[in-house]
Amino acid sequence: MSRSVSINQIEQQIEALPPVEQIMMLERIVRHLKQLLLAQPIAATQRTECKGIAEKLNQVYKAEVSHLDSHLFNVQLNSIGRDEWQ
Repeated sequence: MSRSVSINQIEQQIEALPPVEQIMMLERIVRHLKQLLLAQPIAATQRTECKGIAEKLNQVYKAEVSHLDSHLFNVQLNSIGRDEWQ
């Protein structure tokens, strides 16, 4: 089939097949589409986008405390059992 065949025409051709052949055809289509997707290179984000994200995160961390509250740390530590490691 050429690429110019419309989706409607493909659907009609599949619907004209017996049910078992419909399933076989659909499985072939799925395999083919998976191969196409895997073969396509994943577009990497541009460096400017990454830089913008890093700058925004840096602004957040400048304003926010990045360490755990000592009271919360002690509560978490006390909630852990003191079993011996084996």
